[in-house]
Amino acid sequence: MRFQATLLRAFRRTTRPAYGLSRFRCLSTSTAPKRHFNSQYGFILGATGVTLSTVYFLSKSLQSDDATDSVSVINSVDALPMTVKEPLQTNYDLIGYGIREVSFLKFKVYALGLYIAHDDVPLVSSILNSKFLESFYEDDVNSENQNKKHSENLSVALSDPNVSNILIKNLISSGVRFTARICAIRNTDLSHLRDGFIRTIKNNPNYKKIMKEKDQNEANRVIHGLDELRDVFNRAKVSARKNSLVYMEIDENQYIRVSVQTADKNGKHNEPRFIGTVHEPLVTELLFESYLGAEKPLVKSVQETCKNSLVTACS
Repeated sequence: MRFQATLLRAFRRTTRPAYGLSRFRCLSTSTAPKRHFNSQYGFILGATGVTLSTVYFLSKSLQSDDATDSVSVINSVDALPMTVKEPLQTNYDLIGYGIREVSFLKFKVYALGLYIAHDDVPLVSSILNSKFLESFYEDDVNSENQNKKHSENLSVALSDPNVSNILIKNLISSGVRFTARICAIRNTDLSHLRDGFIRTIKNNPNYKKIMKEKDQNEANRVIHGLDELRDVFNRAKVSARKNSLVYMEIDENQYIRVSVQTADKNGKHNEPRFIGTVHEPLVTELLFESYLGAEKPLVKSVQETCKNSLVTACS
């Protein structure tokens, strides 16, 4: 409890008084190395303490099928691949997974896999090992948490509803790219999935804070972003049989690139199709906070497995 209280004290010290996401944005670690570091790859690995074996941390933190390099979350659809490239812009590695259920009857709607860009894994250690994170508990000199490993303190922070979203925002704003892979468990269409994304965003507590701000600039941006999200899916006009896929990929501008890969009646995938981009970073933050943050996670098992993978990346 003392550790969490210190986290909140640090949060108040490092933010300006405001409502909603704007007060968190100043926490971005401007000194952290950005994504484009191919020519300095070896330097960054050494500087952040990340080894080549750490880059493949997913196989250690997730229970995968060694024969197929995949994770099965439900037998009725294809297993989640540990790595994925097509139709994305770069290679991605699996960090979390689970099943989205709705209503008190717990209808299984889709299998959700969360991925991180392979080239961005070193950034996780750099950002979450920064003085920014240390400032959350540096005042608690006598706390037993001072004697804990950094990975243990990070696990506490990523599990804290009041802190985890700040850390997730910091990762996204510092250039870490994530992708959500949604696999339909039952026959549906894109309009249902579209409405699900919008409900997820609106159920994020930070959405409500933005809508209540006196300055409606961010509220208007979110409204426009949700309209664009609707338009992207409405233009596609395709059905989504069981085993169809939707990819929500964060690009280098913190926009969301949306791609779909429908399945035929036998569950075999058709060619993937890029259907559009949502050009509003606030929508990106709200959606991926709901996947990765602990305040109100959409699927608890996804948040938990992602937390464990991120901690492993920093160990």
